[in-house]
Amino acid sequence: MHLPLHGANPHKVYQSSNIEMPEIIIDLSENVNALGVPIEIQNMWPQMVELLESYPDELADPLRTKLAQFHQLPDEHIIVSNGASESLAVLARYFRGKKACILQPSFSEYERTLLAENVQVESLIVEDISQYAFSIAKVKQAMNDAQAVYLCNPNNPTGVLIGADTIEQLARHGLKHNCTIVVDEAFMDWTDEAESVIPLIAKYDNLIVVRSMTKMYSLAGIRLGYILTQKAPNLRKHYSHWNVSNIAIKIGERCLELGEFVNHSIQMNEIWREDVKSFLMNIGCEVSESRTNYLLFKLPKKFQAHDFFQYLLKKGIVLRHTYNFIGLDGEWFRIAIKTPTNMKIFRNVFKSYVQSR
Repeated sequence: MHLPLHGANPHKVYQSSNIEMPEIIIDLSENVNALGVPIEIQNMWPQMVELLESYPDELADPLRTKLAQFHQLPDEHIIVSNGASESLAVLARYFRGKKACILQPSFSEYERTLLAENVQVESLIVEDISQYAFSIAKVKQAMNDAQAVYLCNPNNPTGVLIGADTIEQLARHGLKHNCTIVVDEAFMDWTDEAESVIPLIAKYDNLIVVRSMTKMYSLAGIRLGYILTQKAPNLRKHYSHWNVSNIAIKIGERCLELGEFVNHSIQMNEIWREDVKSFLMNIGCEVSESRTNYLLFKLPKKFQAHDFFQYLLKKGIVLRHTYNFIGLDGEWFRIAIKTPTNMKIFRNVFKSYVQSR
């Protein structure tokens, strides 16, 4: 069985599992905002036709300039990208032939893109999954002969936040050993941003932050992200011309003005997430200390992970498997936090599984 490497595209999960796909499914494998596309973005859509005739600005301005203002950084320290995934591919080319460490479990694209560029990859597996606890000393030791270390904060798939002070310690150590710290903050906007290391960019020239605009605003279909770093002028040459469309630029500008939508999304998500977390813990699951719009959980020992996954698929519930997350080996599941209606259906199916076993 060769399951898809990422969430979403549930039909591929059913094909790989050789299970007939129910007419109605609930996809809990992808992590876009359960509230959907903001109404302000929906209202813009009819006006987008006029943007199709012209080429976009090569640097994705005015979005780049507005992002610089938003994060209080110089324009030249920001590169707008075709989703965060484009920046990950560019960074892999930047580190071609070198050595990189990845704190695991983490987003599988780090390793995939790095290996494609002949980067030697060392996985540093955390000591506690649900708390995402790790030894700073061990990471520093691994950095001594590496040119990069990748961190996901909040972590995907656990949703756990790493303190900005911890990452600053690593950045400071990296300066002594010519090691760059890559921090993927794709889900940081689901938090109060207190642990973001964007404010440290002006202080550390070995720090690269990757951001996504597709998760909070439910914009996975248009692909929009950006990186922030003093290294931006050197990295820019690795990006293609016109890599971000006019439509994405215009939508990105509007998203920066939607603070009320972001705050409401965070508030609702926290309520819904804690409700699901309580349910899972009452069942006896081990659950991560997530601060995002997803949770990671492990079944009680009396249940078998593969059997559970298949049972839910047959009932129309698609979870994110973890076979390709280093350190999880398919024994854990990531679940996106969706509307109360959908989460109630998930709880009922889970209860029926428990009763049937």
